[in-house]
Amino acid sequence: MRKELVCPHILKDGIIIGYGGNQEWFPGEFQRLAGCGSVTGSNMAAIYAAMDETMGALYDPDGDAWEYGQYLKLMETMYHYMRPGFMGYPLIRRFAKDFCKYAKDRGILLKDKRLFLPKEKGESLEFILESINHNHPVAFLILRHPAKEFREDNWHWVTITGYDEEKHQLIWSNCGEREEIDWNLLFDSNVKYYVGMVCFTRI
Repeated sequence: MRKELVCPHILKDGIIIGYGGNQEWFPGEFQRLAGCGSVTGSNMAAIYAAMDETMGALYDPDGDAWEYGQYLKLMETMYHYMRPGFMGYPLIRRFAKDFCKYAKDRGILLKDKRLFLPKEKGESLEFILESINHNHPVAFLILRHPAKEFREDNWHWVTITGYDEEKHQLIWSNCGEREEIDWNLLFDSNVKYYVGMVCFTRI
């Protein structure tokens, strides 16, 4: 089975520049360095709004929703809710709390579902695949993964938007790039790593 949610294809001057947002678009240096959490929050808001009309208030721009300038406004707004500290924003519980606050301020009550430090691959995949199957994108935090394939993605948030069971792959938005990831490499029981994930449902 294969499924991929609707993820924003961000346009600038009529050209697609991102599969989801990219922290490099932020104007501030520290935002560009540590703004991955707020980009993931923006992606979550935009995907929910695009796939469920009852969640439209999560992203209600005054122009083309996928246009770069509009999406950057969303990212800037989300950054005020998910402002990183000197260690960045490596906090599952805080991400969940801040996103629920963002939603509540727009009249939408959410509850979060979290998984941190899963003990085995099956537990992680059950969480992710079940979420995607119910049209919930997954905010995913990677901490200290030793695989060279993730050397640029440690201490980092990405947005899981889909999966392919036959290929054993996850699909995610990472700094505006659509990436297909070998889930056996990501959830390798022979190495030490830390991951966490969160999704949301309406109350």
